[in-house]
Amino acid sequence: MANESALIIPIPEVEPIVGPLRLQYDRAARLGVPAHITLLYPFRPADAVIGEMEKLTTLCSSIKAFSFSFIELRRFPATAYLHPDKSERFAQITEALMTLWPDCRPYGGAFAEIIPHLTVADGVDIKVLGEAESFLRPQLPIKCVAREVLLMTCNEAGMWTTMARFPLSAMPS
Repeated sequence: MANESALIIPIPEVEPIVGPLRLQYDRAARLGVPAHITLLYPFRPADAVIGEMEKLTTLCSSIKAFSFSFIELRRFPATAYLHPDKSERFAQITEALMTLWPDCRPYGGAFAEIIPHLTVADGVDIKVLGEAESFLRPQLPIKCVAREVLLMTCNEAGMWTTMARFPLSAMPS
């Protein structure tokens, strides 16, 4: 994990709701990653991202901030996640990033489809998945705003920190 980077959209509105679950059941939360939707991971080696700042600033400033809601709790095998209602907007941002950096594929190209999501519990058994769903379903929908992209880097100890913030352009009034 060291010398890695990721591009994410942080979702602070959901942190009070999912934070305790993520700390218990999502290793990324314990390593410093906030509640988020991943746009591109892995991105560039952490020691090489400085050269990408201008392109990231330009791209992010061309994207309008937008409101969305988490409307469903879904599963991957051993993972519970919140699904956003405007998943295509997140996928479009990922596709724009891949146009600029064609050698960077979400999750190293492991999956054919881009599925924007906010992981709540990862690598857990069916019982934990059910408990997470029982806790979160009554709290849906959760209204949020995508405001910025974070460039996060991983240090030698495996901890993630925010290296840069790239605001999206203002939402239309």
